[in-house]
Amino acid sequence: MSNRIGSGFPLSALCAAVAIVAAAPVMAQNTTAAIGGRVTSPDGKAIAGATVTIVHRESGSSNTLVTDAEGRYSARGLRVGGPYSVTAVKGADKSSQDDIYLQLAESLNFDIRLGSQTLEAVVVTGAAASANSKFNSSNAGAGTNLGRQELDAYASIARNLQDYARQDPRLSQTDKERGEISAGGQNSRYNSITVDGVKINDTFGLESNNLPTIKQPISIDAIQSVQVNISNYDVTQQGYTGANINAVTKSGTNEFKGSVYYVYRNDEMSGRRFNRVTNTQFAFLPYKEDTKGVTLGGPIIKDKLFFFASYEELKSTRAQPEFGPVGSPLTNVAISQSAIDQAVKIAKDKYGMDIGTPNGPAPVSVKDSLLKIDWNINENHRANIRYTKTDQAETNFGTYSATGLNLTSWWWNQKKTIETVVGQWFADWTPNFSTELKLSNRDYHSEPQNNSKLPAMALQFTGAAPAGSPAGINTGSRFLNFGTELSRQFNILDTKTFDGYFGANLVLGDHELKAGGDYSNNKVYNGFFQNVNGNYTFNCFNGPAGTYTTAGLTGTVNCAQLTPALVEAAVLENFTRGRPSSYQVQAPLPGKTLDDGIARWSMANTGLFLQDTWTFSSRLTLGAGLRYDRTSIPDAPAQNTAVLAAPVAGSVNGNLVTRATGGFGLNNAVTADGKDLVQPRVWFNYVLDPKAGQKQQVRGGFGLFQGAAANVWMSNPFSNTGLATGFYGCGATGFAACNVAAVDGLFNPDPTKQRTTGFGSSAVNVDLIDPSLAQPSVWKINLAFDAELPMNLVAGAEWVNTKVKNGIYYKHLNLGAPTATGTDGRELYYTPAGYNPLCWSATGGGLTTGAACAPSATNAGFRSRALSNAAYNNVLLATGTNKGGGNAITFSLGSAKPIGGLNWQVAYTRTSATEVSPLTSSVSNSNFNARSVFNPNENVDANSAYLVKDRFNASLNWSQALIGKYKTTVGVFYEGRKGKPYSWTYRNDLNGDGVAGNDLMYIPKGFGSGEVVFLGDTATNKTNETLFWSIVDANKALRDAKGGVVKRNSAFSPFTNSFDVRVSQEIPGFTAKHKGVLTLDILNFGNLINNRWGRINEMAFASAGGQRRTFVNYVGLSPEGKYIYQVNPVVDDFTQRQVKGESQWAAQITAKYEF
Repeated sequence: MSNRIGSGFPLSALCAAVAIVAAAPVMAQNTTAAIGGRVTSPDGKAIAGATVTIVHRESGSSNTLVTDAEGRYSARGLRVGGPYSVTAVKGADKSSQDDIYLQLAESLNFDIRLGSQTLEAVVVTGAAASANSKFNSSNAGAGTNLGRQELDAYASIARNLQDYARQDPRLSQTDKERGEISAGGQNSRYNSITVDGVKINDTFGLESNNLPTIKQPISIDAIQSVQVNISNYDVTQQGYTGANINAVTKSGTNEFKGSVYYVYRNDEMSGRRFNRVTNTQFAFLPYKEDTKGVTLGGPIIKDKLFFFASYEELKSTRAQPEFGPVGSPLTNVAISQSAIDQAVKIAKDKYGMDIGTPNGPAPVSVKDSLLKIDWNINENHRANIRYTKTDQAETNFGTYSATGLNLTSWWWNQKKTIETVVGQWFADWTPNFSTELKLSNRDYHSEPQNNSKLPAMALQFTGAAPAGSPAGINTGSRFLNFGTELSRQFNILDTKTFDGYFGANLVLGDHELKAGGDYSNNKVYNGFFQNVNGNYTFNCFNGPAGTYTTAGLTGTVNCAQLTPALVEAAVLENFTRGRPSSYQVQAPLPGKTLDDGIARWSMANTGLFLQDTWTFSSRLTLGAGLRYDRTSIPDAPAQNTAVLAAPVAGSVNGNLVTRATGGFGLNNAVTADGKDLVQPRVWFNYVLDPKAGQKQQVRGGFGLFQGAAANVWMSNPFSNTGLATGFYGCGATGFAACNVAAVDGLFNPDPTKQRTTGFGSSAVNVDLIDPSLAQPSVWKINLAFDAELPMNLVAGAEWVNTKVKNGIYYKHLNLGAPTATGTDGRELYYTPAGYNPLCWSATGGGLTTGAACAPSATNAGFRSRALSNAAYNNVLLATGTNKGGGNAITFSLGSAKPIGGLNWQVAYTRTSATEVSPLTSSVSNSNFNARSVFNPNENVDANSAYLVKDRFNASLNWSQALIGKYKTTVGVFYEGRKGKPYSWTYRNDLNGDGVAGNDLMYIPKGFGSGEVVFLGDTATNKTNETLFWSIVDANKALRDAKGGVVKRNSAFSPFTNSFDVRVSQEIPGFTAKHKGVLTLDILNFGNLINNRWGRINEMAFASAGGQRRTFVNYVGLSPEGKYIYQVNPVVDDFTQRQVKGESQWAAQITAKYEF
């Protein structure tokens, strides 16, 4: 390629400010690198007309430039990495240097002193490059660069980008089991992961790890470099408000190079799991996991055409869940093996069903293929094309918890396929004008292969738990789940994504202009129907004599007073007789089919951008610019005129209620079509006067960033119009109680013959989008100071602030109006029976039998959502909020360059972050449920569910040739962080919104203050109140809330520490240019030394309330309207995270041959 810098350009001729580049003001779309600087004489005078030649040694591609009147030169669109050589010539004077390496999306400042025989810039390579690039005029925002040396130095058993991205001190793996990462406490779904500038995100938004597969759909061995962007103000940055993890793939060179590798681990290379309750350890169930891979790159035509290819295959018989029945060595769920055995026998003998076992095979298979062609068309044009394909099959177990056990019939194998084609064209049209064109297309398909074709079924065991059950968990309600998992009964997803990008760079003296646009179009086919096979729950229900025939149950039955064995017997008898306590099925409405409910739609985003980067002086660089994004959704959900109708409010009259009728006065056909956003961004980098030759700089920026809502949230209104399918049933939220005395035989094991008659009219689900809802967006500000210190040190301090402009949360429109107000001011939604203490059991269960609680002509009976519209089930509105944001302050210290092969860095980050909703799910109702609240639809921000308040991280890598030229390398990464936040809530449903466990707890002013009534206490016996206060006083978040309601996510799980270690040794190959590399990775190394170290203990995620903790049940209102508390002596305990062994040490060995 050939570039020439033109003469200076008067400032008055420039257009108005345009968008900025925090990390790379003149780069292509963050897929390349750049180099530039000034050529001067020994006395510092600018040399105009000097010829500067930049050569990428391995591919032979070259850039020839001529300096302008001020001695400046600039080369853009270069390959990431190196080595490069730079040569400057003017007349008889010549100066050159080799072994220069360039980092992804950064411009290396490289000044040349001609005639002095040496170059002025001191160039470092490898690990020290990140420290060097910190002092760079293009560096303004917050982020981290990782080259191939870092990728090779640090451990990653999962071999995924997230393991390396956590090197950035503001980025945390908030859930290692799911690969979830959060930037500054923001929602993990608001990140973006790109490879070669093209998103490899989960394009539909189902996965919390931002990826459509369990790891990025490209082998880590095919990655050349990685950049983490927290606040990168380049106007090409789009589609995220959290972090962008940006990687580029390797390319072929003039030399044939490749590798063959084998990665292995098994159950004997993992620490024993720990049963926190019994204080014992147990081994992983046997498993084996190996990865085989090959890479090869080289020339097709020397200096002209190159290829790079990789193939990788992972196979695993991954460890099964650590949960098991009482008496097993696994983490005990309070369900007996006898109950499981009897359930399996009943299912087989009575219904002909095979419902499986607690454990079974759990294979995982992933195949990744990549082929990339690079073409140096001529000196002015370069192009490449890349093809990738991933096939994945992963066993899923469904959601486990300390009180829920899933049999293998509940499991499924998730099949996924992704194919991507990406093409790029880089062109230098004139000496100072260049362009980039990029086009990509991706096809994605996901569909479960279920272990069974049955209804979803659950046996619910309440009351006292069997002997040997764990303490410290809510044993009052345990579930044994089997059949086809409710969300997998019909679940097919296809997306087709097209992306286009065009950008142009123009150099005008000390200004560098960038302008262009990008376009993305995602076509969606989403067939998702829950419970189309039916969903049944069987439990123990109270009844008069004759309700049961099992010995010991023939008299009047009060389940709360039964022994654990008799509760099991009652549940199993109900299962045998086919009489569930709750049942629901989703079925087509008359004249409709399931096909009518499939979401078929598309969403496009068009972006335009313009920016100016101004080198105001050798010490000050300024940037400013604008980005414009517009969302287009040409399709619309089918309009439901009944929903659009005006609502007619319900009412309460004594013990009777009249439910709401009509609609909701909203148009369900509304989408986010036409929403647009102008995003100004500015930045600066100022170099302070160096002291004793040490560099110092102040940098920062400010800008608005539009992200992308998970497409599934935008898709839900297409799936749930209320016109295609309805819900039928009894006992579930929104339905009348099942008539348990007369429902023998209601259960049907045939998923195609589920009952829809006898339940009155169907209730439908409807999803809507608020007309004002826009794509998520946040304002970001950062300010940083970096300084070189004596003793080869680099220190830094950085502040990053985010403020939500457009956020999202869900309102439930079909709760009905409140029917009462609690003494703490919260809205209550029960029928009058829900406030009657006689309608509550001693363990917090609502009663639907008895004169006071059963529905009759004079009594509405016990029901939540009393005034809801009976024609509808869940009606959810996705609406907007401008609340939420955060601050992160980071202090860092590290080596400026390796000494003796040693490079290191330590950092501490203090973060505060708030949000209105954690948005943990793809399902609207689940997003509504999984938030602990005071009032259900409140627009109130609180600590983010993704907040890591305090985080320490440190990295160290050392490399030396101890045996001849063969290097020994050691890499260590440490992370210490405060635990995740959780909320204190009631165990059951306090407010009657139909969600049990999400209501924030009210704490009285003090002992004897009388604001609440404690069940079982008398004027002379305060046992329960004493117990209550002993628990409150032992927990800070509860103590701090005295006289009010505990704030959401105000408590924190314990601090956790982990060390990950990699040791690798090069060994001789078959020829001098070949070598072998043996690598040992050990994750959580401290746990290997002491099995109590490195554990992650936190509150288990609950579908209602999220991560929450409790010890109190609501059991009605006193005559004075005070809450009545039933206090449980056992407080919910922390759960050790170890489904995938994240709390244990794990080792992995890799043998690689490089040629």
